[in-house]
Amino acid sequence: MRNFFRGVRKRIGKLDAGLLREQYELIADEADFLETLFATNSEGIIVLDDQGSAIKSNPAAKALLGMEPEDAVNDLAVPLGKASKKELAITYPDEKILEMRTLPLKSGGTLVYLRDMTAERKRSEEELRLGATKAVRDLASGVAHEIANPLNAISLNLQLLEREIPDNESIKTCRKQILRLESILREFLQALRPSRPNLAPGSIADPLKNCLATLRNEIEERRISVTLDIPSALPSVAIDKSQFEQVYFNIIKNALEATKCGGHLWVEVTSDDNDAIVRIKDDGEGIAPEQLIHLFEPYRTTKEKGNGLGLMISARIIRDHGGTICAESKQDSGTTFTIRIPRLEKRIRRLKG
Repeated sequence: MRNFFRGVRKRIGKLDAGLLREQYELIADEADFLETLFATNSEGIIVLDDQGSAIKSNPAAKALLGMEPEDAVNDLAVPLGKASKKELAITYPDEKILEMRTLPLKSGGTLVYLRDMTAERKRSEEELRLGATKAVRDLASGVAHEIANPLNAISLNLQLLEREIPDNESIKTCRKQILRLESILREFLQALRPSRPNLAPGSIADPLKNCLATLRNEIEERRISVTLDIPSALPSVAIDKSQFEQVYFNIIKNALEATKCGGHLWVEVTSDDNDAIVRIKDDGEGIAPEQLIHLFEPYRTTKEKGNGLGLMISARIIRDHGGTICAESKQDSGTTFTIRIPRLEKRIRRLKG
């Protein structure tokens, strides 16, 4: 545009009215185009005169600042006539972080350029957090392995000692505590390094039956009656049976521990148009509301000797299967866990979509 005006100025005496009109129509079209770009730009632009007063701004500047740019100029502390770059924290109407750049104009004014950095800053913080989390996981995994080695040595020596001194209660107590520590370490390592499910078409009920068979002795010993309702026909789901046995074991084991001797456990498998559904209900003492909201978090447990990792791992496995788990409880009325896994045909449809 600058070259155009220079050319016109040099040749203005040689231009006839028609040619001059044509050239000015072209420049008017270009000016309209540039004005449209200025008004529709998603970044904020403010033009200040040499005294620092706003003489022009686009709608994005008002949206980013939350007020008229003319009213915000003093608070921005713009370095007039200088090139600069800094960040601003905006709290109204929404909290955001803006990058402000300034450029001197040949006219003596200052161009102010505003860009929303909120999402970019959050991404950077999330990347740092994930990096720190990975470092902590690697460190914790190494520490867990270092603990496991001496535990194995202690366990082996206790077994040898037990052969020499059979039926010694102190040795038995130590061995039980070693087994408990080894169990905690296994769960801890599994929580740190989750394995991806090996999905295959199958029934959500098959690993459930296997789990109940594994726990049969404990159920019978504590005289807990189990009502099992599994229909003959169930929709197929994409499932890792081994991982789901662990899910059922964690939930049913918790239910048995919450149920008094002679209590009752209900296990129901159903389906709807979208999901295969498993409900596991006990008649235990229930869970307080303030504990229920933290139920699937690590190291949150209502058991004296628990660590909360079992339910956290179960929830993660279910999420990896594309499903959901929820818990409902009322004190003195038991707890119900509901697991939903998408039917195989629905899962495929969702993936295609």
